[in-house]
Amino acid sequence: MNQLMTKESPRPRSRFWDLVRGIGILAIVMGHSCPYVLQYVYAFHLAVFFFVSGYLYQEGKYGSRPFDHFAAKLKSAWPRYVFYMSVFILCHNWFQQVGIDSTGVLYGPGNTLVFLGNTLVFQGAELMGGAMWFVPVWVLACGMFGGSVWFSYTFFPDKTWKGWALPRLAAGAVSILFGIIGCQLIFRQLYLSYQLHLVFLVQPFFAAGWLLHGQAANVIGLLKWYGTLVCGTLFVLLLKHYQLYVDVTMGRIGDGWQYYAVAFLGIYCCMYLASLLEKVKGLSLVVSLWGRYSFDIMALHFFIFKVMDVIYGRLLLGDGAENYSRFPQAYAIPLWPWYALLGTVVPAMIGLGLEVSKRKLSERRLQRGACKH
Repeated sequence: MNQLMTKESPRPRSRFWDLVRGIGILAIVMGHSCPYVLQYVYAFHLAVFFFVSGYLYQEGKYGSRPFDHFAAKLKSAWPRYVFYMSVFILCHNWFQQVGIDSTGVLYGPGNTLVFLGNTLVFQGAELMGGAMWFVPVWVLACGMFGGSVWFSYTFFPDKTWKGWALPRLAAGAVSILFGIIGCQLIFRQLYLSYQLHLVFLVQPFFAAGWLLHGQAANVIGLLKWYGTLVCGTLFVLLLKHYQLYVDVTMGRIGDGWQYYAVAFLGIYCCMYLASLLEKVKGLSLVVSLWGRYSFDIMALHFFIFKVMDVIYGRLLLGDGAENYSRFPQAYAIPLWPWYALLGTVVPAMIGLGLEVSKRKLSERRLQRGACKH
Protein backbone atom coordinates (compact mmCIF):
# COMPACT_ATOMS: atom_id res chain seq x y z
CA MET A 1 0.00 0.00 0.00
CA ASN A 2 1.22 3.49 -0.83
CA GLN A 3 3.19 5.35 1.81
CA LEU A 4 0.43 7.94 1.87
CA MET A 5 -1.71 5.34 3.61
CA THR A 6 0.40 5.44 6.75
CA LYS A 7 -1.23 6.90 9.82
CA GLU A 8 -1.25 10.69 10.06
CA SER A 9 -1.13 12.70 13.24
CA PRO A 10 -4.30 14.76 13.84
CA ARG A 11 -4.29 18.09 12.02
CA PRO A 12 -4.64 21.32 13.95
CA ARG A 13 -7.92 23.09 13.26
CA SER A 14 -7.60 25.48 10.32
CA ARG A 15 -8.84 29.05 10.78
CA PHE A 16 -8.95 29.49 6.99
CA TRP A 17 -11.27 26.55 6.38
CA ASP A 18 -13.45 27.57 9.31
CA LEU A 19 -13.78 30.92 7.57
CA VAL A 20 -14.77 29.23 4.32
CA ARG A 21 -17.41 27.21 6.15
CA GLY A 22 -18.53 30.34 7.98
CA ILE A 23 -19.11 32.07 4.66
CA GLY A 24 -20.94 28.97 3.43
CA ILE A 25 -23.29 28.80 6.42
CA LEU A 26 -23.96 32.55 6.18
CA ALA A 27 -24.91 31.96 2.54
CA ILE A 28 -27.34 29.24 3.64
CA VAL A 29 -28.95 31.52 6.23
CA MET A 30 -29.14 34.36 3.68
CA GLY A 31 -30.68 32.02 1.14
CA HIS A 32 -33.47 31.24 3.61
CA SER A 33 -34.07 34.85 4.60
CA CYS A 34 -33.03 37.38 1.94
CA PRO A 35 -34.88 37.21 -1.39
CA TYR A 36 -32.36 39.54 -3.05
CA VAL A 37 -29.52 37.00 -2.98
CA LEU A 38 -31.40 33.70 -3.22
CA GLN A 39 -30.52 32.99 -6.85
CA TYR A 40 -26.82 33.57 -6.16
CA VAL A 41 -26.20 31.79 -2.86
CA TYR A 42 -28.24 28.71 -3.79
CA ALA A 43 -25.82 28.15 -6.67
CA PHE A 44 -22.88 27.29 -4.39
CA HIS A 45 -23.71 27.33 -0.66
CA LEU A 46 -24.05 23.55 -0.18
CA ALA A 47 -21.18 22.70 -2.53
CA VAL A 48 -18.82 24.66 -0.27
CA PHE A 49 -19.21 22.13 2.54
CA PHE A 50 -18.59 19.11 0.33
CA PHE A 51 -15.51 20.76 -1.18
CA VAL A 52 -14.08 21.58 2.26
CA SER A 53 -14.77 18.03 3.47
CA GLY A 54 -12.83 16.71 0.48
CA TYR A 55 -9.92 19.05 1.13
CA LEU A 56 -9.74 18.05 4.80
CA TYR A 57 -10.08 14.32 4.10
CA GLN A 58 -7.22 12.49 5.84
CA GLU A 59 -6.21 9.74 3.46
CA GLY A 60 -3.27 8.74 5.65
CA LYS A 61 -5.70 7.98 8.46
CA TYR A 62 -8.71 6.68 6.55
CA GLY A 63 -7.49 5.75 3.06
CA SER A 64 -7.25 2.05 3.86
CA ARG A 65 -10.13 2.16 6.38
CA PRO A 66 -13.15 3.70 4.63
CA PHE A 67 -15.58 2.40 7.23
CA ASP A 68 -13.61 4.21 9.94
CA HIS A 69 -14.05 7.42 7.96
CA PHE A 70 -17.79 6.85 7.64
CA ALA A 71 -18.00 5.97 11.35
CA ALA A 72 -16.13 9.15 12.32
CA LYS A 73 -18.59 11.33 10.38
CA LEU A 74 -21.54 9.42 11.78
CA LYS A 75 -20.19 9.76 15.31
CA SER A 76 -19.83 13.50 14.80
CA ALA A 77 -23.22 14.20 13.18
CA TRP A 78 -25.69 11.62 14.50
CA PRO A 79 -25.81 12.64 18.21
CA ARG A 80 -26.29 16.30 17.33
CA TYR A 81 -28.95 15.50 14.76
CA VAL A 82 -30.88 13.36 17.25
CA PHE A 83 -30.49 15.98 19.99
CA TYR A 84 -31.76 18.95 18.00
CA MET A 85 -34.53 17.09 16.21
CA SER A 86 -35.72 15.55 19.50
CA VAL A 87 -35.90 19.00 21.10
CA PHE A 88 -38.00 20.25 18.19
CA ILE A 89 -40.34 17.25 18.46
CA LEU A 90 -40.78 17.67 22.21
CA CYS A 91 -41.51 21.38 21.70
CA HIS A 92 -43.86 20.81 18.75
CA ASN A 93 -47.10 21.46 20.64
CA TRP A 94 -45.68 24.57 22.29
CA PHE A 95 -44.51 25.86 18.90
CA GLN A 96 -48.10 25.44 17.67
CA GLN A 97 -49.59 27.28 20.61
CA VAL A 98 -47.37 30.37 20.43
CA GLY A 99 -47.29 30.60 16.64
CA ILE A 100 -43.66 29.69 16.08
CA ASP A 101 -45.02 26.91 13.88
CA SER A 102 -48.05 27.26 11.62
CA THR A 103 -51.27 25.74 12.93
CA GLY A 104 -51.36 21.98 12.51
CA VAL A 105 -51.86 18.68 14.30
CA LEU A 106 -50.86 18.49 17.95
CA TYR A 107 -48.81 15.47 18.97
CA GLY A 108 -50.04 12.91 21.46
CA PRO A 109 -47.71 10.57 23.36
CA GLY A 110 -47.85 7.98 20.56
CA ASN A 111 -46.97 10.46 17.81
CA THR A 112 -44.16 11.86 19.90
CA LEU A 113 -42.61 8.44 20.49
CA VAL A 114 -42.87 7.50 16.81
CA PHE A 115 -41.25 10.73 15.65
CA LEU A 116 -38.52 10.48 18.28
CA GLY A 117 -37.79 6.95 17.04
CA ASN A 118 -37.60 8.17 13.46
CA THR A 119 -34.85 10.63 14.34
CA LEU A 120 -32.58 7.68 15.17
CA VAL A 121 -32.46 6.85 11.45
CA PHE A 122 -32.25 10.46 10.21
CA GLN A 123 -35.98 10.64 9.48
CA GLY A 124 -36.91 13.71 11.51
CA ALA A 125 -39.83 15.61 10.01
CA GLU A 126 -40.09 18.80 12.06
CA LEU A 127 -40.27 22.10 10.18
CA MET A 128 -37.91 23.76 12.65
CA GLY A 129 -35.27 21.15 11.80
CA GLY A 130 -35.97 21.17 8.08
CA ALA A 131 -32.47 22.33 7.13
CA MET A 132 -31.03 19.17 8.69
CA TRP A 133 -32.01 17.13 5.61
CA PHE A 134 -28.40 17.95 4.71
CA VAL A 135 -26.93 15.84 7.54
CA PRO A 136 -27.57 12.28 6.24
CA VAL A 137 -26.62 13.39 2.73
CA TRP A 138 -23.30 14.74 4.01
CA VAL A 139 -22.57 11.62 6.11
CA LEU A 140 -23.36 9.25 3.23
CA ALA A 141 -21.45 11.40 0.74
CA CYS A 142 -18.37 11.33 2.99
CA GLY A 143 -18.69 7.56 3.19
CA MET A 144 -19.01 7.19 -0.57
CA PHE A 145 -15.98 9.38 -1.21
CA GLY A 146 -13.91 7.44 1.35
CA GLY A 147 -14.91 4.26 -0.46
CA SER A 148 -13.78 5.74 -3.79
CA VAL A 149 -10.35 6.55 -2.37
CA TRP A 150 -10.00 3.08 -0.85
CA PHE A 151 -11.03 1.45 -4.14
CA SER A 152 -8.53 3.52 -6.12
CA TYR A 153 -5.58 2.80 -3.81
CA THR A 154 -6.48 -0.89 -3.75
CA PHE A 155 -6.38 -1.27 -7.53
CA PHE A 156 -3.64 1.27 -8.36
CA PRO A 157 -1.10 1.07 -5.52
CA ASP A 158 2.19 2.99 -5.80
CA LYS A 159 1.68 4.05 -9.42
CA THR A 160 2.14 7.48 -10.96
CA TRP A 161 1.30 9.11 -14.28
CA LYS A 162 3.09 12.31 -15.34
CA GLY A 163 3.85 13.20 -11.74
CA TRP A 164 0.34 12.49 -10.51
CA ALA A 165 -0.43 9.64 -8.15
CA LEU A 166 -2.55 7.30 -10.25
CA PRO A 167 -4.84 6.42 -7.31
CA ARG A 168 -5.72 10.09 -6.99
CA LEU A 169 -6.60 10.34 -10.66
CA ALA A 170 -8.63 7.15 -10.42
CA ALA A 171 -10.54 8.42 -7.39
CA GLY A 172 -11.19 11.68 -9.23
CA ALA A 173 -12.49 9.78 -12.26
CA VAL A 174 -14.75 7.63 -10.08
CA SER A 175 -16.12 10.77 -8.40
CA ILE A 176 -16.87 12.35 -11.78
CA LEU A 177 -18.64 9.15 -12.84
CA PHE A 178 -20.71 9.29 -9.66
CA GLY A 179 -21.54 12.92 -10.41
CA ILE A 180 -22.81 11.94 -13.87
CA ILE A 181 -24.92 9.19 -12.29
CA GLY A 182 -26.37 11.72 -9.85
CA CYS A 183 -27.26 14.08 -12.70
CA GLN A 184 -28.95 11.32 -14.66
CA LEU A 185 -30.96 10.20 -11.63
CA ILE A 186 -32.18 13.77 -11.14
CA PHE A 187 -32.96 14.33 -14.83
CA ARG A 188 -35.07 11.16 -14.83
CA GLN A 189 -36.67 12.11 -11.51
CA LEU A 190 -35.41 8.90 -9.90
CA TYR A 191 -35.24 10.22 -6.36
CA LEU A 192 -33.71 7.66 -4.00
CA SER A 193 -34.16 7.14 -0.26
CA TYR A 194 -32.05 9.40 1.96
CA GLN A 195 -31.58 11.51 -1.18
CA LEU A 196 -28.86 9.20 -2.44
CA HIS A 197 -29.15 10.84 -5.85
CA LEU A 198 -27.63 13.95 -4.21
CA VAL A 199 -24.93 11.81 -2.58
CA PHE A 200 -23.83 10.82 -6.10
CA LEU A 201 -24.24 14.36 -7.43
CA VAL A 202 -21.82 15.99 -4.98
CA GLN A 203 -18.90 13.57 -5.31
CA PRO A 204 -16.94 15.80 -7.75
CA PHE A 205 -16.77 18.51 -5.08
CA PHE A 206 -15.10 16.09 -2.66
CA ALA A 207 -12.64 15.01 -5.33
CA ALA A 208 -11.79 18.58 -6.34
CA GLY A 209 -11.02 19.57 -2.75
CA TRP A 210 -8.97 16.43 -2.16
CA LEU A 211 -6.97 16.79 -5.37
CA LEU A 212 -6.32 20.45 -4.62
CA HIS A 213 -4.94 19.50 -1.22
CA GLY A 214 -2.65 16.93 -2.80
CA GLN A 215 -1.23 19.21 -5.48
CA ALA A 216 -1.29 22.73 -4.08
CA ALA A 217 1.23 23.36 -1.33
CA ASN A 218 -0.18 26.84 -0.70
CA VAL A 219 -3.88 27.25 -1.40
CA ILE A 220 -3.81 30.91 -0.37
CA GLY A 221 -1.26 31.55 -3.09
CA LEU A 222 -3.77 30.42 -5.71
CA LEU A 223 -6.31 33.03 -4.63
CA LYS A 224 -5.92 36.31 -6.52
CA TRP A 225 -8.13 39.37 -6.78
CA TYR A 226 -8.11 39.19 -10.57
CA GLY A 227 -9.01 35.51 -10.44
CA THR A 228 -11.93 36.36 -8.17
CA LEU A 229 -13.00 39.15 -10.53
CA VAL A 230 -13.04 36.74 -13.45
CA CYS A 231 -14.81 33.98 -11.46
CA GLY A 232 -17.37 36.39 -10.02
CA THR A 233 -18.14 37.82 -13.45
CA LEU A 234 -18.51 34.39 -15.04
CA PHE A 235 -20.66 33.29 -12.09
CA VAL A 236 -23.15 36.12 -12.62
CA LEU A 237 -23.13 35.82 -16.42
CA LEU A 238 -23.84 32.07 -16.31
CA LEU A 239 -26.71 32.52 -13.89
CA LYS A 240 -28.22 35.32 -15.96
CA HIS A 241 -27.59 33.79 -19.38
CA TYR A 242 -29.11 30.42 -18.54
CA GLN A 243 -31.65 31.86 -16.08
CA LEU A 244 -30.40 29.37 -13.50
CA TYR A 245 -32.26 29.02 -10.21
CA VAL A 246 -30.32 26.21 -8.58
CA ASP A 247 -32.02 24.20 -5.83
CA VAL A 248 -30.50 20.74 -5.49
CA THR A 249 -33.23 19.53 -3.14
CA MET A 250 -35.81 20.25 -5.86
CA GLY A 251 -33.65 18.74 -8.61
CA ARG A 252 -32.96 22.11 -10.25
CA ILE A 253 -29.37 21.86 -11.51
CA GLY A 254 -29.71 23.25 -15.04
CA ASP A 255 -28.12 20.89 -17.54
CA GLY A 256 -25.79 19.51 -14.88
CA TRP A 257 -22.54 21.06 -16.11
CA GLN A 258 -23.99 24.51 -15.40
CA TYR A 259 -24.50 23.62 -11.74
CA TYR A 260 -20.92 22.40 -11.36
CA ALA A 261 -19.58 25.45 -13.19
CA VAL A 262 -21.34 28.06 -11.06
CA ALA A 263 -20.69 26.08 -7.86
CA PHE A 264 -16.93 25.90 -8.44
CA LEU A 265 -16.83 29.58 -9.39
CA GLY A 266 -18.68 30.41 -6.19
CA ILE A 267 -16.34 28.23 -4.12
CA TYR A 268 -13.30 30.09 -5.48
CA CYS A 269 -14.87 33.43 -4.56
CA CYS A 270 -15.66 32.14 -1.05
CA MET A 271 -12.06 31.04 -0.60
CA TYR A 272 -10.74 34.42 -1.71
CA LEU A 273 -13.12 36.20 0.66
CA ALA A 274 -11.92 33.90 3.47
CA SER A 275 -8.30 34.83 2.69
CA LEU A 276 -9.23 38.51 3.08
CA LEU A 277 -11.18 37.94 6.29
CA GLU A 278 -8.24 36.07 7.77
CA LYS A 279 -6.40 39.41 7.90
CA VAL A 280 -9.18 41.16 9.85
CA LYS A 281 -8.78 39.92 13.40
CA GLY A 282 -12.18 40.65 14.97
CA LEU A 283 -14.30 39.77 11.96
CA SER A 284 -12.18 36.70 11.32
CA LEU A 285 -12.93 35.45 14.82
CA VAL A 286 -16.69 35.85 14.36
CA VAL A 287 -16.91 34.25 10.92
CA SER A 288 -14.61 31.37 11.87
CA LEU A 289 -16.88 30.79 14.89
CA TRP A 290 -19.79 30.47 12.46
CA GLY A 291 -17.78 27.90 10.53
CA ARG A 292 -16.85 25.94 13.62
CA TYR A 293 -20.48 25.78 14.74
CA SER A 294 -22.06 25.57 11.30
CA PHE A 295 -24.00 22.46 12.35
CA ASP A 296 -25.68 24.36 15.18
CA ILE A 297 -26.48 27.26 12.85
CA MET A 298 -27.95 24.89 10.30
CA ALA A 299 -30.06 23.21 12.98
CA LEU A 300 -31.29 26.34 14.76
CA HIS A 301 -31.59 29.21 12.30
CA PHE A 302 -35.20 28.45 11.35
CA PHE A 303 -36.13 28.50 15.03
CA ILE A 304 -34.36 31.84 15.50
CA PHE A 305 -36.24 33.23 12.49
CA LYS A 306 -39.58 32.21 13.95
CA VAL A 307 -38.83 33.60 17.41
CA MET A 308 -38.04 36.92 15.73
CA ASP A 309 -41.27 36.70 13.74
CA VAL A 310 -43.36 36.15 16.87
CA ILE A 311 -41.68 39.10 18.61
CA TYR A 312 -41.96 41.41 15.60
CA GLY A 313 -45.27 40.32 14.13
CA ARG A 314 -47.29 39.31 17.15
CA LEU A 315 -45.94 41.60 19.86
CA LEU A 316 -44.88 44.71 17.92
CA LEU A 317 -47.22 44.78 14.91
CA GLY A 318 -50.16 42.89 16.37
CA ASP A 319 -50.45 40.71 13.25
CA GLY A 320 -52.54 37.56 13.20
CA ALA A 321 -51.01 34.10 13.32
CA GLU A 322 -51.63 33.63 9.60
CA ASN A 323 -48.96 36.29 9.03
CA TYR A 324 -46.26 35.74 11.62
CA SER A 325 -46.36 31.93 11.48
CA ARG A 326 -45.36 31.74 7.79
CA PHE A 327 -42.36 29.47 7.19
CA PRO A 328 -39.37 29.75 7.04
CA GLN A 329 -39.80 33.44 7.89
CA ALA A 330 -42.59 35.99 7.65
CA TYR A 331 -40.94 39.39 7.28
CA ALA A 332 -38.05 38.96 4.86
CA ILE A 333 -38.02 42.50 3.48
CA PRO A 334 -37.76 44.47 6.76
CA LEU A 335 -35.96 41.86 8.85
CA TRP A 336 -33.53 40.02 6.58
CA PRO A 337 -30.41 41.74 7.99
CA TRP A 338 -31.50 40.70 11.50
CA TYR A 339 -32.32 37.19 10.33
CA ALA A 340 -28.81 36.93 8.89
CA LEU A 341 -27.11 38.35 11.99
CA LEU A 342 -29.08 36.65 14.76
CA GLY A 343 -29.60 33.49 12.73
CA THR A 344 -25.84 32.93 12.77
CA VAL A 345 -24.62 34.53 15.99
CA VAL A 346 -27.20 33.09 18.40
CA PRO A 347 -26.92 29.45 17.23
CA ALA A 348 -23.12 29.71 17.21
CA MET A 349 -23.16 30.91 20.81
CA ILE A 350 -25.53 28.07 21.73
CA GLY A 351 -23.19 25.59 20.05
CA LEU A 352 -20.22 27.07 21.92
CA GLY A 353 -22.13 26.87 25.20
CA LEU A 354 -23.05 23.23 24.59
CA GLU A 355 -19.43 22.38 23.79
CA VAL A 356 -18.14 24.08 26.93
CA SER A 357 -20.79 22.34 29.04
CA LYS A 358 -19.90 18.98 27.53
CA ARG A 359 -16.21 19.57 28.20
CA LYS A 360 -16.85 20.49 31.83
CA LEU A 361 -19.04 17.42 32.38
CA SER A 362 -16.31 15.25 30.88
CA GLU A 363 -13.69 16.82 33.15
CA ARG A 364 -15.88 16.23 36.21
CA ARG A 365 -16.34 12.58 35.29
CA LEU A 366 -12.60 12.19 34.93
CA GLN A 367 -12.02 13.87 38.28
CA ARG A 368 -14.56 11.61 39.98
CA GLY A 369 -12.97 8.56 38.39
CA ALA A 370 -9.53 9.67 39.60
CA CYS A 371 -10.86 10.21 43.14
CA LYS A 372 -12.31 6.69 43.24
CA HIS A 373 -8.91 5.25 42.35
